[in-house]
Amino acid sequence: REAKYSVKQINQRQKKRTMTYETIEDNQVDVLDRINAMRSQEEKTNRCQNYLTSTVNASCRKAMVDWCFIVVDSFSALNRETVGIAMSILDRYLSSGKGKSAEALQNEQAFQLAAITSLYMAVKIHESVQLGIDMIVKLCRGLYKRSHITALEQDILHSLEWRVYVSTTTPLEYVRHFLDLLPESMDATDVILENAMKHMDFATADLTFSTCRASELSVACLAGALNDTYVLSSLKKEAMWNQLSIKLDFDIASNEIRKVERQLLAKSTCHQPRRQSRASLPRSSVNSANEHLSSPVSVMQVA
Repeated sequence: REAKYSVKQINQRQKKRTMTYETIEDNQVDVLDRINAMRSQEEKTNRCQNYLTSTVNASCRKAMVDWCFIVVDSFSALNRETVGIAMSILDRYLSSGKGKSAEALQNEQAFQLAAITSLYMAVKIHESVQLGIDMIVKLCRGLYKRSHITALEQDILHSLEWRVYVSTTTPLEYVRHFLDLLPESMDATDVILENAMKHMDFATADLTFSTCRASELSVACLAGALNDTYVLSSLKKEAMWNQLSIKLDFDIASNEIRKVERQLLAKSTCHQPRRQSRASLPRSSVNSANEHLSSPVSVMQVA
């Protein structure tokens, strides 16, 4: 739905933008432009819906998220953020009502295949290395064939009208840009990003947060990360929020963002820290395929 603003609101936004560009450093203008471009793409992307059914419920989705994390953790070249992209692709596909998405919501094996294919696509989009389709088939222990994955990949692409890449901006990508606007955070950037990743992992596992915009969720992830970053004083954290509020072209304290923040922080405090991978695949290359090695993961068997 296209956002509509009154003349007064437009003038206020233009005034704030002018004031913002007058107060930021020259090297931060490009960062702000990228953030605004990312948010502009959000406005053109349909939000995910709660598509869960009695057959494909929250537990099924959580099981596949865990499976994807184990696969990604098995290779040093892959990033956990890619799982968030995979779930974004999956959730948008299953919310579309197009192609074979309805079938995937009525059959657990079809749902698993959709999740696995989404991970395969996410690696293509986000990673500098490729997770070969033969390796994916091996990880599934023969439950699915190459033809199943390639056919569903085409179905997902057509169902999303090939708008896969523009819909995969992650909350962590926003957080990185936010920190680029905050020179005072430089000493703690790595710690903040690590903590933000933890909160993004929690969000990835819950479909509720897929219905939120990435920019909204990013503020919640940053809030949780700063709460967990003890090397920064309360005064410095408050100063960082004030700086972001001045520089960003949207309200980071809106009721909607506050709601997402409360939900995410409540969920994060109810869970243990994310576990280390128990997988044992070779970590040197995602394209290596030693036939004598057994897969550390297995798609859950369905009745």
